[in-house]
Amino acid sequence: MNLIKKNIDAIIFFSLMAFLVGDFLSNLKYENFRFSNTPFFYRYAGLIKLLFEVFMISLISINMKNYSRTFWVLIIVSLTFFISQLYLSSVIDYDIKRHFLSGNIYFYNCYIYLLIFVIFIENVDVKKETFQKAYKYFEYFLYINAIAIALGFLFKIEIFRSYEYTPRFGFSGLFSKPGEASYMYAIAIIVSYYHWISHRSKFLFFKLLLFITCSLCLGQKKVYLFLLLLGVVFLIHNNRYKKFFRLFLPFTVLIFILFKENIVTAILKFSPFWESIYHQSGLISTITSYRNELLELAALHIDKNWTFINYIVGGLDFNTFKVEFEFIDLYLFLGISGVLYYLHITSMLLNKNDFLMRNLIVIVFVTSFFSRGLLLNVTSVIFLYIAVKFIMPPVINSSVHN
Repeated sequence: MNLIKKNIDAIIFFSLMAFLVGDFLSNLKYENFRFSNTPFFYRYAGLIKLLFEVFMISLISINMKNYSRTFWVLIIVSLTFFISQLYLSSVIDYDIKRHFLSGNIYFYNCYIYLLIFVIFIENVDVKKETFQKAYKYFEYFLYINAIAIALGFLFKIEIFRSYEYTPRFGFSGLFSKPGEASYMYAIAIIVSYYHWISHRSKFLFFKLLLFITCSLCLGQKKVYLFLLLLGVVFLIHNNRYKKFFRLFLPFTVLIFILFKENIVTAILKFSPFWESIYHQSGLISTITSYRNELLELAALHIDKNWTFINYIVGGLDFNTFKVEFEFIDLYLFLGISGVLYYLHITSMLLNKNDFLMRNLIVIVFVTSFFSRGLLLNVTSVIFLYIAVKFIMPPVINSSVHN
């Protein structure tokens, strides 16, 4: 145990790096799995995260010093999840193995991962430099990924595409999930933007520009929403543009309302993929990527199968009925405790930060509200927490104390 405590910083650093590398290895192995008949194991990233989670829980059980608010949120969420699974309409046929590998237990574990990580660093002495070093290498990984994106774009390398073997535009490089890549670059963008606003150096500006360019190459609508919100934050926080912003915003909204069809048609001409969806299913399905239809499907299931208890604790087959609007999914999955969980995570990240930093964090959560869950992407949400707590604020001392 003394040996582990002595090397705890190195263990955490290499585990976080393994999260990033494991995702790329999973991507390569998955390609092998898809185009061969051999049942290769390819979920290296998931295995690494599970091992680190077991390690964290083991040390928490030994070193538990206080029962923080995060601990009690974890207990409430866990109890709620257990009860909700008892009220599933298919509880008799509950497949433990399937739910553990890719079903409800898997999603529950993704949601609580950040809570366990926070409790872990509350009860184990870790140097701030460890997280700062991890974030520095996280940015190095994004630089390398930028090269992979460029190669994929120039030479049409399918493994580097966001949507392989489809006409849809997008290059995610080394990331196997373009949604996760979007949040990774969003994190790097808010950190770079915050530091650029604070120091106004050319290096930080060009780094910010690189991350924005890479994010645009991903081909994800959530990136466009995020960058639009970032532009709004920029206008709000710069006095010279405040008057212009107050005039420009209502004018832009009015123009869009009057010429919506023309504007949408002109924009969608840049993407034949989304243009065809627009003509087939309409504007709402195009903007939400059919999430409006998933919401209708979930509503029908709830109306037919939910009891009064379900409205309190949630409970459905998440793989089948998730809507992919973050806040709504949390309620459907965990009921009222899902709302508590969401409020706790957001308040934990927003607390004790200045106005600009809070706004940058808020636009990440607004983006995730309308897209696939940030909170389900373990690597993304862990690095968001590290960025907010240890990278963006000024460094005061060398140990983590919560």
